[in-house]
Amino acid sequence: MKTANQTGALASRLIALTLFTGALTACCALSAQPTDGTGGPRKPPAEALDACKSVSGGKECSFNSPQGKVTGTCWAPEGKPLACKPKDAPKQ
Repeated sequence: MKTANQTGALASRLIALTLFTGALTACCALSAQPTDGTGGPRKPPAEALDACKSVSGGKECSFNSPQGKVTGTCWAPEGKPLACKPKDAPKQ
């Protein structure tokens, strides 16, 4: 038979584990959200939009970013403006 002290210690451990699991879940969920708060994909930078203002979709393009020169292809999802999509961008 368990003593009251053993039962209390077990209950304390279960409460601590539950709180830890909840905190860990909340941290993971928050870190997975986009930083702009919209819940969707980020908007392209103005330079990427400017690079495709006077051309049509599928044309080669380039622009300068803080990380250096970016080359790619003018592309837009349905209903969005054309932007220069980098060659190494993830497939959609």
